Amino acid sequence: MSQNLKKHDSVKAARILERNLTRKTENKRYRQDQGAIASLIGRASKSLFREGLLKVYAEDLTEPIRNKRQSKAMSRKLNSWVKGYLRDSLEKWASWSNSTISEVAASYTSQVDSVTGTLLGKRHGDCFTRFNGVVLQADLNAAKNILVRGQDKEIHRYMKAAEVQAVLLRRTARFLQGYGQNLRDAVELGWLDSKHTKSPAFKSLVSGS
Repeated sequence: MSQNLKKHDSVKAARILERNLTRKTENKRYRQDQGAIASLIGRASKSLFREGLLKVYAEDLTEPIRNKRQSKAMSRKLNSWVKGYLRDSLEKWASWSNSTISEVAASYTSQVDSVTGTLLGKRHGDCFTRFNGVVLQADLNAAKNILVRGQDKEIHRYMKAAEVQAVLLRRTARFLQGYGQNLRDAVELGWLDSKHTKSPAFKSLVSGS
């Protein structure tokens, strides 16, 4: 009985120690990440407003940072801090230069072809491949979409993702008409991601209703 208790206690102690060490490691990494990100954001924000009066458009980000080396809780914590720090830094330097910042709906900004304004094409890491095979730098493509989104009369900041998708699918359908194609053709050709076929907007457009 006594030996079983000792064995149980040692296993429990090892488990607690491992948990505490893991937490300490994550906290240390979190602080390191904070410092590196704060420095990067500070330099980027200052550089952005160096030219003086600007009108800046930024994504209203809601998606968590994905990092396999961190727990989900730590990723959410860091993501929340990053968004707050980035917003504060932008506002600080915008105020200093008498510039303005407007946030836009983030939905699909990285999935739209900035040349055509449609959902044709696909992002793979740092590259965005257009429907015609031309490859764009993905972040630059997304940045151009954010700039356009800031002046978009149909897509507003607080629109739901499904509503943004519907607008973009309508635009995509109109663009395809010029090529004698439709949304279903685009999916079959590999130009349009098949995930869009599940949306009510897609079904409505292909049925003509």
